[in-house]
Amino acid sequence: MRAFLALPIPLSCALALSDACAPLRAAAAGWRLIRPGDMHLTLAFLGDVDRRGAEGACLAARRAIGRAAPGAQGRRSGIDARARGLVFFPPRGLATVLAAGLGDGAREIAALADGIERELERVGAETGVPFRPRERRPFLPHVTLARARRPGIGVPARGLAVPLDCPCRLDTVALYRSEPGPGGPRYEALELMTLG
Repeated sequence: MRAFLALPIPLSCALALSDACAPLRAAAAGWRLIRPGDMHLTLAFLGDVDRRGAEGACLAARRAIGRAAPGAQGRRSGIDARARGLVFFPPRGLATVLAAGLGDGAREIAALADGIERELERVGAETGVPFRPRERRPFLPHVTLARARRPGIGVPARGLAVPLDCPCRLDTVALYRSEPGPGGPRYEALELMTLG
């Protein structure tokens, strides 16, 4: 199964992000908007894994969560985050992904993603079932809002003005399974691990 570790976006924030993207429906017909219930912030893409790989990924995530910096009053807690403004991937040329960039919480999320990557390497070495090589690109916390229906579609995405300012509390890491479908992939949370 194709799997990844991510922070689920609370539905209230996902709905606000979806509402903010309403102008995209008319201005960018070549884009497929992500359903609010499917919005998430990917921490680590795992690729194709079996049951043993999924269990190892959850172990790595739990270890990284356990090593995360304690929150207020010495207790580990969620991350207060705020989506601010659009970002585009790739950053140059024709964009194929539109996403909400993160303001508040970006540093904590990046640290959690780094911790998960380190633990994935450790768990892979311990179990003899290594995960895919670590990403070389720098981690940029974002929530995907829309994808181009086909590469090089030529939609003038950078000309779109979409106001985004959405605060939320992220307090869960999930192991997701990705299932392809005609309207885009569907995501199913197989395991939930609390940050609080």
